[in-house]
Amino acid sequence: MVKSARETQRHRELRKKRSLRATWLAIRWIPTDHFPLILPDVHPIAAFFILRRLKRLGYSNCKVQTTAKGLVVHAQR
Repeated sequence: MVKSARETQRHRELRKKRSLRATWLAIRWIPTDHFPLILPDVHPIAAFFILRRLKRLGYSNCKVQTTAKGLVVHAQR
């Protein structure tokens, strides 16, 4: 299946917006003092690691939503 030039350009633009540094910081040093937590420019693959960390810290009902601007994290103690 051939992608259109417009789809390819849109994919590149979305990829440029994501920051490797923001993703790494979200995985390693996620603040847990308030929720929902908005993490701009974070790659969606970080959601798995964020959920794992929250569960290990004792949070339940954890959920991560992917948006165009980054990730939104919900959790309850």
